[in-house]
Amino acid sequence: MPSPEPRPTGAPAPTAQNLPPTPAQVAQPVVIASAALRVELDPAFPRVLGYTDRQSGATLGGSTGVPAVVLNGQHRPAEVRLTGNDGATARYRLDLGDGVSLTAGIGVEGRVTTFSIDEVRDTEAFRVTTIDLPGHDLVSVSGAQPGAATAFTRLDPNSTRTADVFARVTPETATEETPVGATYAIVHTDRLAAAVETNSTYDQPSGPTDRDAARLWHQARKDQDGTVRVGVWSGQWTHRASGSPFTETRPWAKVVVTPEANGDGTLDWQDGAIAFRSIAIKALGAEETRDRVVTHIPFNFSSQATHPFLRTLDDVKRIALSTDGLGQLALLKGYQSEGHDSAHPDYGGNHNRRAGGLKDLNTLLRTGKAWNATFGVHVNATEAYPEAKSFDEQLVNKDAKGWNWLDQAYLIDQRGDLTRGTLADRFARLRAETDRNLAVLYVDVFRPFGWVADRTLAELRAQGWQVTTEWSDKLERSSLWAHWANDLNYGGVTNKGLNSQIIRFIRNHEKDVWNAHPILGNARIVEFEGWTAENDFTAFSRNVWEHNLPVKFLQQQRIVDWNADEIVFTGGVRGTYREGRRELFAGGRKVLDGGTYLLPWKGRLYHYNPAGGETTWAADRAMSVYELTDQGRVPAGTVTPSGGTITLTAKAGVPYVLYPGRAPRQADPGWGQGSGVRDPGFNGDRLGGWTVSGPVSVRRDALGRRVALLGAGAQARLEQPLRGLRPGRTYTASAFVEVQPGATRATTLEAGGRSVTVRRSTARNYIASDEKHDTFFQRVKVTFTAASPSTVLRITAAPAEGEVRVDDVRVFEREPVSDVENFESVEPGWGPFVKGDAGGSFDARTHLAERHEPYTQAGWNGKTVDDVLNGDWSLKAHEERQGLIYRTVPQTALFEPGHAYEVTFSYQNALAGTYQWVTGYDKGGASVETRRTPIPEQRATARFSERVVAGCGDVWVGLRSLQPELAGADFVLDDFAVTGLGPAPGAQACGTLEVTPASPVFEQGAAGEVTVTFTNLEDVTAEDVAVRLDVPGGWTAEGESGGPVEPGGRLATTWRVTPPADAAYGTYELAATVTYSAGGAARTLTASAAVRTLPPPPAADAYASDLEWVGADNGWGPVERDRSNGDTGPSDGGPIVIGGQAYAKGLGTHAPAKVRFHLGGRCTAFTAFVGVDDVQATRGSVEFRVVADGVEKARSPVLRAADAAYELSADLTGARYVDLVVADGGDGIGNDHADWGVALFACA
Repeated sequence: MPSPEPRPTGAPAPTAQNLPPTPAQVAQPVVIASAALRVELDPAFPRVLGYTDRQSGATLGGSTGVPAVVLNGQHRPAEVRLTGNDGATARYRLDLGDGVSLTAGIGVEGRVTTFSIDEVRDTEAFRVTTIDLPGHDLVSVSGAQPGAATAFTRLDPNSTRTADVFARVTPETATEETPVGATYAIVHTDRLAAAVETNSTYDQPSGPTDRDAARLWHQARKDQDGTVRVGVWSGQWTHRASGSPFTETRPWAKVVVTPEANGDGTLDWQDGAIAFRSIAIKALGAEETRDRVVTHIPFNFSSQATHPFLRTLDDVKRIALSTDGLGQLALLKGYQSEGHDSAHPDYGGNHNRRAGGLKDLNTLLRTGKAWNATFGVHVNATEAYPEAKSFDEQLVNKDAKGWNWLDQAYLIDQRGDLTRGTLADRFARLRAETDRNLAVLYVDVFRPFGWVADRTLAELRAQGWQVTTEWSDKLERSSLWAHWANDLNYGGVTNKGLNSQIIRFIRNHEKDVWNAHPILGNARIVEFEGWTAENDFTAFSRNVWEHNLPVKFLQQQRIVDWNADEIVFTGGVRGTYREGRRELFAGGRKVLDGGTYLLPWKGRLYHYNPAGGETTWAADRAMSVYELTDQGRVPAGTVTPSGGTITLTAKAGVPYVLYPGRAPRQADPGWGQGSGVRDPGFNGDRLGGWTVSGPVSVRRDALGRRVALLGAGAQARLEQPLRGLRPGRTYTASAFVEVQPGATRATTLEAGGRSVTVRRSTARNYIASDEKHDTFFQRVKVTFTAASPSTVLRITAAPAEGEVRVDDVRVFEREPVSDVENFESVEPGWGPFVKGDAGGSFDARTHLAERHEPYTQAGWNGKTVDDVLNGDWSLKAHEERQGLIYRTVPQTALFEPGHAYEVTFSYQNALAGTYQWVTGYDKGGASVETRRTPIPEQRATARFSERVVAGCGDVWVGLRSLQPELAGADFVLDDFAVTGLGPAPGAQACGTLEVTPASPVFEQGAAGEVTVTFTNLEDVTAEDVAVRLDVPGGWTAEGESGGPVEPGGRLATTWRVTPPADAAYGTYELAATVTYSAGGAARTLTASAAVRTLPPPPAADAYASDLEWVGADNGWGPVERDRSNGDTGPSDGGPIVIGGQAYAKGLGTHAPAKVRFHLGGRCTAFTAFVGVDDVQATRGSVEFRVVADGVEKARSPVLRAADAAYELSADLTGARYVDLVVADGGDGIGNDHADWGVALFACA
């Protein structure tokens, strides 16, 4: 079993006050009663003295001491009088001086007793903000009572432990000097159990009151007779939050008292947990969780709109057909502005226009409801982006930076956002603009607890919003679903689902915020719509059947009895886990055996067998069997019971649905509804809406991606009419097209009398949010002015070898076009550019930036360049990764061979040495960069111009980043144009030349190997090939080359390069030249590489951070000198601090890491204080090693975030090279920030 998490044991005064018991018992208690309970009260103070079960006579205790009244953190003497008692409710008035008073009541109904503060009267001189009643035991149990015990827990997402604390209360139970906090509390004897709920909220929680850890307090104290008693009371109530002009709802706390409730013959905490459900604060939408079998995240990001709203509608329909209409929750991540993490917190009024805008969003919401889908949107109430229309310096603290990806975010003043009413107003606008089937908010990165959290939830509940969150312990009172709990690949084991058995017992059917369990399982997400680059519909579907449906089957019922190997639910359902095998039963019948099941579900049954084959199940009637596909149900026969059983034969991993009799009629999906194109994603098997000729079909690949395939050979064509156009308006028609890589086949997209042709697909798709990433699909588009209300959209592949694939056809109205790309259009993407290889298939840091003066422009808060240069939109690359950021493709900027062009654009560039403008070409499977022009620092708009002569292959231009995510490195481009200059004389050399040293460092006086590789990209054989390698003066190079090279062939020559023994430490250039002839014409290519000589060994004691190293590898960003590991840029770490100890010198690394130093035999020892940097408060585990000339000399134990620095020392006598190595601690490299504090070499 996981070990209990350490609990907070103290609290700030006055809550942590140890109160003495009442000197004398109350002589004449006030009695209130219901048919089930008799409750005795103190007439002199609104407190419960005890509970009696009227049927059994069993009792539970209440308060044994008169509590203090604490207002605003100050004790207030109270004059109390009983003002009324109608037999069910007693009322009190508490006068607290200075005109301040409270009206309180205690009432009983059924088995529930409620304490409430019904009225707070204060004055302008003394405004009541917070109310505490320390020691106000609402219920208690005594060590003198048989079976007395407690069950307390808190909110904890660490899956390696449990927050539950179960304890017996006996005469030997130790008393507690200070109260202990809890989020949930249950007490019981062997005859009665009680659970407590409260609407407690702390105005400004901290320490033990943070993280909702003290909604309730409990404390073991001794009565006057020496009996140990554990009482439970409510935490603080906030009446008027700091800075708030309004007051909160009335404070209350409820106690439910119950006899044995689950029929197992034993009274324990589980009986109290069952009763707790009757008083629990329940999340809005909790009753819908059990039917949301399929949660998925359609993802839009960085202006790409890869999942426009109407495409998502088709995906919703496809899921519905695949699952026979199981409930869906589609969380739209990137519904606003330019997509995910753009223009927060514009909840309304700024919908993603490239994804279809508000009109298409509402079409999705309204229509999706018929397919049993509910929708949510990703919102952020923590951070704001300058481009947001709601952004201003009142909303945010401009000195408090938040997430930094496409733009720098700033932290919202969340309290002010609430007290001004602006948060509620923004959500109200979204509510007013959208269909009510937008029911859910995913509240991202929300961290506060206490009043800020609870008031936020109150505002959302008032508008009818259901809530989901990023983390399972946040916004717990309202959260239905937590991302990190459901996504196994997200976060680490210490931040997953809530680990409490108590909470899960109570709320398993209400929420999806749990860790995996062998019987209960847990709901999971596996994506296919681009989130975290996931694109596998097959894996997505498998997850539904293997995990989610069994989980949701159990969530249809409530847990009533939880044992080690069996859990019993309402409705005759139970589950067992014995000898490593899960079995589920319903009404006495086995419905799940291991991973195979026949689960009853709302008038039908689902069958799934991961291994396939025959299985036998109890059944009493004949049923029709249907195989489920993404086209819906396919008849697979009928089964008739024999001897009370049926036998089903299944394909491996294929789902089936069974109906008694015939299944209901299946709805027509009407693919492409509202988009103007019928079946634009080729989701139907029959190409409905398309007229085809030649070898055209629909194909589904192993990932479940569907495309139209234009087969090789004869001409292939598909077309359909576009109707409803408005004459005189401008439209863009587009489609994703991939010509089989390596093949050439003219493929033409036509519409409205305009056409564009693509012959080859040479640019890889690096858009992570696109299901086609890592293919060569790119969008081909044609813009036309409608001459009539209809036209024909046609895609034709000319006769040739090589298949063509087509997907995702779109048509939308747009602004008129010109020869200059000004980025003012609504079309998806980056105008003429597609993403390059920087970061691989990962989320870009480039997007179309929108003007919001002054916040997006130079001068605000230290900004050095404008986000927008002209008009309202520009293309902004923000602190991009190293590599090619974006580039053109022939269908967006065509460079004809033998012609010259002028490429021009406006730009600003924040920092010199960060970006280059690149010209290149694609040919023969290679992408060759022929020119790289450094872009200078330019903080006022300037015009770039460059002449490009097209010769070899498919020519393109683009932007390259030289630094990985360098802070402040922003490049903004606008008004891009390519102007033809006519035919150009001469021809280029078509080929590549690479210089590749075996090592970037050369030892003085020793030979190193260099390979020079020539690749021939000419259409003819390269004759008379000669390779030369030029080296610096005093260096030598030995090697040979020569001979013809066929088209597409390579010639690799090896050279032995030796620097002089006395070569100074520094950087040197090795320059290669290849000459050859192609078709009788002479050609020349050059290339170079920079190498270093060995740094000199230290001549005296030296800190590692003061030495040049031979080489360094690091798991995250660069190795830092005298700083801890930071982000991915140089010098962006903080001070080195391990276990609270700061070190001015040292190295900051991240596992896995290796830093090599040249010692030359001059050093004898190495010492350092090593450990996980304190920037990682709870996570990270690393191991440090010192390796000299390949031999390990020292090793640390595995060190974790909470550990103090470990002193590491190694004998290095005679070592020429030493490697400082960091490995992960065996649990992955997440958060492994590893410091080498005061790393010192002892040298002579």
